[in-house]
Amino acid sequence: MQKSFHNLFKIIDFKKEYQQKSSGLIYLQLHTLEKIYEEKSMKTLEISKALEISPSTLIGVLDELEKQELIVRQRQQNDKRVVLVAATAAGEAVVKKHFEEDRLFLVNLLKKLNEEDKRNLKILLDKMTEEITEFETLFS
Repeated sequence: MQKSFHNLFKIIDFKKEYQQKSSGLIYLQLHTLEKIYEEKSMKTLEISKALEISPSTLIGVLDELEKQELIVRQRQQNDKRVVLVAATAAGEAVVKKHFEEDRLFLVNLLKKLNEEDKRNLKILLDKMTEEITEFETLFS
């Protein structure tokens, strides 16, 4: 079983590397852009909390995404401390391409499974992951 998991992890690592090359973004940048896209517009503090990263780390990520014209930041008129972040059309295109790659990846990864096998796999994956809230507990 351990070998099978190692093979699966290698495939997932390849997917991550492929999508980093495809998008030109590191994982955290892509994940941040995806979250902003899904929510349409978010406050920086909301993004930081949703991704469980420090505000200072987020600012660096947002700086790079803004430099690449994938997001725009806008200060609230009624409270200058609040900054709203939204994806640009170029940012939306990157996320849509990423979602399409995810779809193709899953289709091809699961193509040897019949529908019943896919349902059973989903049940097993949900059962394995549903109660894991702290990843560190997997090593203790």
